[in-house]
Amino acid sequence: MTNVNDATALRALSHPLRLRILAEMWDEGRPLRAADLAERLDVPANSVSYHVRRLRKAGFVLDAEPPQGATARDRWYLAPERGIVFKGDDPEAVQAFAEVMRPRYMTVLDGLMKAQQVQAGPVLHADGTVWLPESTARHLAHKLEELLDQVRREAAQAHEQAAPDTPFNRYVFLLDLYPELRHGERLTRPARDAPPVPSSWT
Repeated sequence: MTNVNDATALRALSHPLRLRILAEMWDEGRPLRAADLAERLDVPANSVSYHVRRLRKAGFVLDAEPPQGATARDRWYLAPERGIVFKGDDPEAVQAFAEVMRPRYMTVLDGLMKAQQVQAGPVLHADGTVWLPESTARHLAHKLEELLDQVRREAAQAHEQAAPDTPFNRYVFLLDLYPELRHGERLTRPARDAPPVPSSWT
């Protein structure tokens, strides 16, 4: 996982096509050309080349050695770090992260609706708010990080142990836990009030 706390690097991810390019490169785990990515994403190669260069400049994509037998004129790229983590507190970096997440959330929502329409599953969506003391929220945030680590470990294990003809689907998830602010201040209320229950969609 790449920890990104720099506003300039984060803004390099603000275009939805760049996020799709990174996802494809992470999935392949091997050097690719812009032409390979263009074919997979059904996007013009010149557009992909431009966005790959932007990702390369920001450090998310590296130049790679071409595979044996490749032509010398082709440029090959690799995205070695799978996934991105943001834990910054610089206001400019936070704003840049928000610019990244807006198109990302819309892409995920569109995919969620399409999967629901064709009844492809499993589909799990949950959202809502809960009232917690900060100490409990920190504990649960740590537990959620452990759960995500388990998801990644089991995904890697499934790839290693699956039979050659086992079909794999790519599953998308987003997870956010953050204190809600109003006018720059945290919302608080007495503990005796009954907490709202998060909604879910399964």
